[in-house]
Amino acid sequence: MQRVVQPDEFEVWYKTEDFPASFLPTGRMVFTVDALAHALFVTGRAPQDQAVYGWTSVYEWLHRVALIPAYIRRAPTGRLTRSDLARDLDRSEKVALSYTLGQAMTGVFSQQTVSVRFLMHVDRYAARYGIRFAANTRKRADLFGERQTGGWVVAEAKGRSGNIDDELKETMRAQKRTIRSIGGAPPALAYACAAHFPQYKGVPDHLKLHAVDPEEAEPEAINLPADRDRFILAYYEPFLAALEAGQEEPARDGYELASFGPFRVSVGVLAPVAQRVRGAQRGRIEDLYQDVVEILDTHLAAVRPAQQFMDGTVVTSKWQQALDQDDWSSETGENYPQWW
Repeated sequence: MQRVVQPDEFEVWYKTEDFPASFLPTGRMVFTVDALAHALFVTGRAPQDQAVYGWTSVYEWLHRVALIPAYIRRAPTGRLTRSDLARDLDRSEKVALSYTLGQAMTGVFSQQTVSVRFLMHVDRYAARYGIRFAANTRKRADLFGERQTGGWVVAEAKGRSGNIDDELKETMRAQKRTIRSIGGAPPALAYACAAHFPQYKGVPDHLKLHAVDPEEAEPEAINLPADRDRFILAYYEPFLAALEAGQEEPARDGYELASFGPFRVSVGVLAPVAQRVRGAQRGRIEDLYQDVVEILDTHLAAVRPAQQFMDGTVVTSKWQQALDQDDWSSETGENYPQWW
């Protein structure tokens, strides 16, 4: 029996193509709006270098999450749809919204379906450590990370405001195999996701996700020089910047917390993780990955607030009133088959 979607949750169906046999060809994701905000945080591409960029990564994230109450709505069935305002955007604005939503949904899919605990934009890691790519690698995948069970993954994110076609699928196949190795090891999985609002008899439907995982690699695929300690440092630095940039809140359930009042959102990091990462920033980076994983395995088994994620962070929002506004077309997708 399928779990009932709660008032603060979204339901998004997905299809997988050419994935390993252990993955279902069709599935259902149920996630909170806070999970969507968290995914927007970790998939952002802004570099985290306070000496050069200030709190750019924090400002970028706040800009991205503001898209949720502005343009995203929850249909009575729990399905994710767009507000009328989103449908009235001009073409370039729709492209930007679709791209951002595609990244976020790739993050949700990666966590829920692929069990990726840490996911990061390739460009943010490259900017953090001064990695340069050849000029002919503009098609490289967006995101990379590591599964909770071990092994690197590579993910390409796409977003569309309408149907996806065979040309887009071929593009997805090409881009997701543009990273040959990470830290000397081939990715355990490399896939592409397209979040889109398909049309049925001319009527736009609710959001769906199409994921592709073929075996082919590009002849000019790159080798990404990454190691786990530096990866973990780069992963958590934007969270630490958010704690510093926001309004400090009293610690709760072992988490350091900060709020961003006008945005009605708060961010938190498990205190031992935050302390260990700060130590790495001061130079004690050796064994950072192993130390953080051990902290997570120990603390999350004992205390795990509802809004907490596998990486030991929390994101909480107060957008329910905006998400439940009836400013979207009542005709949208109500006649679609519930399985897709």
